[in-house]
Amino acid sequence: MTPPPLSPLVVDAVGVRVGIDLSALTATDRDTVARAWADARVTDPTPAQVVVAPVSSDRDGQTLSDLSSRVTQAAIEERRGEAWMLHAAGLAARDGGVVVLVGPSGAGKTTATRLLARSWGYVSDETVGIEPDGAVRSYRKPLSVITEGQGYKVQHAPRDLGLLPLPTGSLRVRRVVLLDRDRDHARARLVPVPASEALVLLAPHSSALASMPRPLGLITSVLERTGGALRAEYAEAEQLVDLVGDVMVEDLHRWPEPDEAPSDAIVATPPSGSSHGGGRRYRRGIVVDSCPLPDNRLAVLTGETDGRGTLRVLAGAAPALWHAADDATRDDLLRAATDGAPDEEAARAVDGILDQLVEAGLLTVTAE
Repeated sequence: MTPPPLSPLVVDAVGVRVGIDLSALTATDRDTVARAWADARVTDPTPAQVVVAPVSSDRDGQTLSDLSSRVTQAAIEERRGEAWMLHAAGLAARDGGVVVLVGPSGAGKTTATRLLARSWGYVSDETVGIEPDGAVRSYRKPLSVITEGQGYKVQHAPRDLGLLPLPTGSLRVRRVVLLDRDRDHARARLVPVPASEALVLLAPHSSALASMPRPLGLITSVLERTGGALRAEYAEAEQLVDLVGDVMVEDLHRWPEPDEAPSDAIVATPPSGSSHGGGRRYRRGIVVDSCPLPDNRLAVLTGETDGRGTLRVLAGAAPALWHAADDATRDDLLRAATDGAPDEEAARAVDGILDQLVEAGLLTVTAE
């Protein structure tokens, strides 16, 4: 008699129910996978939204390492365009406030998580999903630890490392903290990060950023409502305990109720203006989103079909030129950038900026 097929092991990955098909694994590997993913497991009968199939490997631990990547990618793809997906670690206070730790690979997110999640709830060491209303989706996957002598990251179940469970109730973002670990830091401290710098630093750690509706508006709204991004400057992971502890007690009541609309940070398209003269005409290129920044700067995000985006921060005369490029001639743009008083030096500067904006795809040019 043929045994019934194995039901997938269903785990919660940033709000996505990912099924792990165990049927192709050996009994030993099935037990290993089930133990490693026990903290993310969903026990109710709701079916999986997407299923991944790990493959047994001859190398001990390789199966778990490959599986971790597959689950992560499946979850990110499923949530593309729905939430801000940050390549980050997350820790939750008892009241549900989540501190999000962002840094490049190798910056020490997992090391910090192994230490800090013994005091606060383990949200993730890999990906944190932030909804437009500030809600956080956890991803309690096995921790991926770089281990000397191994060609892959060794996976450890959170419970095996003594990490704490999540608090009861919902999770909401409390702060976004950028990790800056450097042995030259004389003392550990938290430093406010300007909005424009935070956008530039966070964009590369945001999955499928260009697939989100109004992504720059969402990011700036999250930062504004949580007091702005912070940079944690420290030399050793142990110093983060006090730094994160200070943030964990901050007020969580900046967010509106679910039926209250968040602030709108997107730049509206300016009305059509008059164009004078012939020759080449300039128009704004297609962008995903734009957002005003302090000091008259402008953040502009362009996107690719696969969801990747390129963020540029325009300064000087570039924002005025970009805004004014509504079927505008060079003379129109020159007047817009100089308040109607152009001179030869200003004209050369404007021509150089226009060339850069066209090369970046932020402006298009047509000849009559």
